[in-house]
Amino acid sequence: MEDTRANRATEETREEDAEGTAAVRSVLMAVRVLEAMALAGGPLRVSDLARTLKEPKGRVHRHLVTLRQAGLAAQDATERYHLTWRLFQIGQAAAEQFDLRRVAEPAMHRLRDAVGQTVLLAVPTGAEPMVVHALEAPSKVSITVRPGNRPPLHCSAQGRVMLAFAPEDLLVRILAAPLDAPTPESLTDPVRLRARLAEVRRRLWDTAPSETLLGINVLAAPLFAAGEVLAGSIGVVGSVQFVRDPPEAAMLAALHEAAGGISEALGSARYRASGGTKSRQ
Repeated sequence: MEDTRANRATEETREEDAEGTAAVRSVLMAVRVLEAMALAGGPLRVSDLARTLKEPKGRVHRHLVTLRQAGLAAQDATERYHLTWRLFQIGQAAAEQFDLRRVAEPAMHRLRDAVGQTVLLAVPTGAEPMVVHALEAPSKVSITVRPGNRPPLHCSAQGRVMLAFAPEDLLVRILAAPLDAPTPESLTDPVRLRARLAEVRRRLWDTAPSETLLGINVLAAPLFAAGEVLAGSIGVVGSVQFVRDPPEAAMLAALHEAAGGISEALGSARYRASGGTKSRQ
């Protein structure tokens, strides 16, 4: 009798575990659908989403129906799906709880004082980085970058730092489109760009001397949150005379110290685990 009850309890536990695993997979799939819709930049058909996600059309459609019932997705007259205002409101509420500027500002001040150049904080917004905070250099002559500035994704240090850690489908879409050249120095070759992004992922920094504006360079590093999710970038901007390529060891070390401190405050030990600045040069 006791053996029978024990076997029944074991079977019930297995069933609960299986149901829990299926529920987790379903939630993860729904998140993938939302991310793909956000990165698309416009409404999508079910077939487009299925192709992007490399999933069966029926499976993607089931999740879209669930998201529509939850008020997170909607279907227009052309049968394309798009994200809703409710999801935007959820994002706004999350942004109020996740104040990257507040977390990053102490490290930004230390970095600016250490290198004597303007320091920038940027976040990924769709297919482009956006500067959300800037601390100007203490010198009489400095480079001013206003919050809201959106440097090019493919030919700026902030952009390539974010593109290096972006989903593969976004990278494929960017490389398939024509790449503009703001200056003769801009990196626009897709093959070279892919190789550069691999280097950024290894060393956790990038520069872009004269690529966006002649005579100006940015040295940028990624910021990570818990789960090794890209949260943004921190960078130093100045004349090519002072922000050099390759970067001076002291400036790179100060940048990585700031990026590592901010990332740890956000719950990531990526910089501590990567072995220090010398191993990334």
